[in-house]
This record gives sequence, structure tokens and C-alpha cells, in this order.
Amino acid sequence: MLKTPYLKTIYGNEQVLLVLFSRLYFSSAQKSDVEDFITDHQIDWNTLYEIAKAHGIRSFLYYVISTHRLVVDHGFEELLKKRYQANRFKNFQQVQSAAGLIREFKERGITLIPYKGAIFSQFYYADIALRESIDIDFLIAKEDIREVEDYFKIASYHPITAVPRPYLVYYSRFFKDIVYHQPATASIEMHWRLMDRYSGKYPSYRFFSPHLSPHQIGGLTIDKLSPTYDFLAVVSNHFVKDMGIKFKYLIDMACLIHKERSVLDTTVIFSCAQQYGFEKKLSIGMELVKQFLGINLTQTDLEVLPEQLLKTPLEYPVHLSRLYIDEPKFIKRSLQLQDNFLNRIKFILRCCFYIFLPTYADINQFKLPVYCLPLLVLMRPVRLLCQVIRPGRLKFLCFV
Repeated sequence: MLKTPYLKTIYGNEQVLLVLFSRLYFSSAQKSDVEDFITDHQIDWNTLYEIAKAHGIRSFLYYVISTHRLVVDHGFEELLKKRYQANRFKNFQQVQSAAGLIREFKERGITLIPYKGAIFSQFYYADIALRESIDIDFLIAKEDIREVEDYFKIASYHPITAVPRPYLVYYSRFFKDIVYHQPATASIEMHWRLMDRYSGKYPSYRFFSPHLSPHQIGGLTIDKLSPTYDFLAVVSNHFVKDMGIKFKYLIDMACLIHKERSVLDTTVIFSCAQQYGFEKKLSIGMELVKQFLGINLTQTDLEVLPEQLLKTPLEYPVHLSRLYIDEPKFIKRSLQLQDNFLNRIKFILRCCFYIFLPTYADINQFKLPVYCLPLLVLMRPVRLLCQVIRPGRLKFLCFV
């Protein structure tokens, strides 16, 4: 675990304090470590709040501060408390919505697999309010997409990421989800693939579905993955797709490991990483969890991580504002974290292929009939190029 003096060489006082707060939650630091740091260092509490907001850990911090009765800036604590209380209500609503959708679709012969979100907070955190969630995420079978979408349309959900029905065969082949929203609920993301295909292959619905089992949450029945498969589902987002760019991701994985280490099947986890080519992303992610939070999945140690990899999880602003192929920083980080040279070549080729694939935004903007899809393919590179070289973002040369 990184020592505080070393953390101070790569981070500001505010980020170091966030690390110490988080370590206190996992009992890998003492209350006196936090108190002494606050006493001995100047803290900009407004900046601290903004960093916590960017990394999605405000409710988590409030729990640590209130549970351990730490003395912090009053205004800072009140803002955290307000967020914590709102998040508690929001997460209860999300769990209710998720349970309702699981039940509705089960009656239609469709099994939804929930992952991340408020359900994750309920099972792996000390309190349902601790994890800040934006969406309700499900993994679904690809053959169920049409029926799932029909339900949302009949139930008057508003499409956020969707395409006209004639384009659905194309869209479901090359992209990963549809997103719908209903007033008073969060956005509902239905994934038939956990990652976009340009990021690489990953286990599908059939890999995960046999590992669901019913659980009770306050009288609601939720079908949830066993911890090993929950781990792999969440890792697909936190370490494989998003590459550990938020501190929230490290805390998520630490919470799961901290609670369920004894039942996690590391053979399944690491064989999956080897088969699907994300060994480096997983091992670096786990090393970051250990170095920042003192939580180990295994006793294996890596070589000392480069400073840039250590800086990323608490960088402010967040290291990657967008995770797409027109972002040079995304391409660069993705290449750095590939397992080998061959995987780097494959990743570049996939990105080049996706330059020509119209997205839901292209399809919905031009509103052309599906037989004009070849025309959209021809227009797509021009549209992407215009986005890349718009004023203030002359990054195309970096991409090339």
C-alpha cells in the first residue's frame, strides 16, 4: 500500500485526504491518520468536494466522516450529507424499479441480469446510500431485444439511445445497448453486450445467466449474480472499458473483494481474463486497489506501477471525458493496457472499422430509410472528422 508521503508527491492534499478517508472505511488506515493529516495540511474543502463529485464518492465520504465522527469543514460536511440523503432515496427507488422490471420480464419469459447500480450498493457496501448510481443496468439476451424494446414503448418510456426498428438488426450486431427513460425513474440501460466491439470481446449473456440466484431486499425479490460473476460483470465496465479512470471504480471492487473474498473463484476470474485478453487491465486494476485501499484479491505483486497509472484514478478533471475512438487519450490509454502487441494491432483495426459504422446518433439525425445505410457509412468518416477537428479540439494529428 502506498505510503502517505509518496501519495503527496503525485497528488494534492485534497486527493491524499480522499485516499485516507477511503482507507478508513476498509480499516487499512487509522482514524488518527486522517485526523493528523487534516491538522497538519491545508485543505481546500471546495476543491475536495468537486473532486469527490467528479469521482462519484460524495455519499461514501459522508458515511466515513459521520461513522468515525471526523471533524471536517462544516459546509463541506453539510453538502455531503445532503447528497447522501438524496442518494438513499434515489437508490431505494432504483432497487424498486429494478425489482419491478425483473418481475415484469420474468412473466414474459425473459430473464434480466442486473449489475452495478443500487443493487450492487445494497449487497457489497455497508449502506445502500453509499454508491452513487446514474442508471439501472441490465444484461439481456440478444434475441430478447425486440420484446424488451416493445415493452418500453408500450409503457411510454422515452428512448435515449435507440434506433428505428428497421435498423435494429444492424445496430444490435455492432453496438451494445438501448437506453430508455421514464419520468420518476432512472434511465434503464439494456445491454446485450457488456462492451462495444471495438474494445474487444467479452463473455456474453449465456456465460453469466446460469449464475443467477434469488435474493431478498426489504421484501423485494431480486435475481442477482453470484459474487464471482458479479465481479466479472462489473470489471467489464470499471477496468476493461473505462480502464480505472474514477476512484469510485477502485472502491467498488474493494467493497466486493472485502466482503466476498472467501467465495470469489479466482481461477474463473483469471482464466476469463486470459481467454478474452484483459489480463493486463485486470492485474493493473487490482494492483491499484491494493496500493490505494489495501485490499488484495491475491497475494501476487506487480512491478512498481508508472506514476501516470498511479495518478489516473484520482485525476481531476477525470482523465478521460469521453471513451470513444475519436479521443486520442482513449486510444493511447487503450493501447498501453493491451496484453500484447498483437492485441494492440487488433484494437487499432477495430477502431478503424468503427470509423465507418453509423451510430444511433447518425441514424437518428439523418432519418434516412434503412436501404440508405450504405450512404450513412460513406458519410460517417466525414462526420467523425468534423467532430474531431472542431474548434478547440485539433487532436486529429495525435490520433493519426
